[in-house]
Amino acid sequence: DTGADFSVIQRDSTLGKLSTVSGATNRKVKMGEEYVESIKIGDVDFRNTFAQNADLKGLKEQIPSFGGIIGRPIINKSNWLIDYPNKKLRISNENLVNETFETIRIIRNDGAPYTFISIEGIQYKVIIDFGSSSEFNLPRESKLAKQLTQQHNFTDNERDRYTIGGLQTVKEKVGIVPLIKLGNMEFENVYTTVNISSQPRIGIGFFKDCQIYIDNINDSYKIKK
Repeated sequence: DTGADFSVIQRDSTLGKLSTVSGATNRKVKMGEEYVESIKIGDVDFRNTFAQNADLKGLKEQIPSFGGIIGRPIINKSNWLIDYPNKKLRISNENLVNETFETIRIIRNDGAPYTFISIEGIQYKVIIDFGSSSEFNLPRESKLAKQLTQQHNFTDNERDRYTIGGLQTVKEKVGIVPLIKLGNMEFENVYTTVNISSQPRIGIGFFKDCQIYIDNINDSYKIKK
């Protein structure tokens, strides 16, 4: 979850000092704080990692053997190659890609990765949030959301969504944006949701046809379609 300030360990009851955490919909909950001596992903061992802990009801029931959420304190320690079409993940402290990948512009805001997308020649700043399954999500009060819902055929939708604080039923508008550009790459017919959200974001669904490389050696993101 590149949108998460911290990793979260699933625990039936909180441990350690409590702190207030807010999520993508601005709901707030209390979580415990701890240092985890060892978190292993495959053969890679992440040592002495700060994490928060909570009982993530609404999410744990959906994922077998659910252990928690990998946030930026772990993500920032390695390079990650996410092959979304083939559902494969590689982790290394060495370079994993070549010049066929396109480097996209990244801006850090409180550690979170932001980039710029282009719609009809106008650039918009968005967070890259791999904790979101959305392709493209907009806060309903934003100027861009109002513009797109007027220009394109958006319909009403209702569904359950998990954010910090548990499952909630959200009412939203959904539609298709014909073309969004990211760097020199074009993404066609992007499924777009407009609902309660803290900020514009492109989720992991946006990159469903891509390999995504999080390059922490050079602090960049690289994409190949």
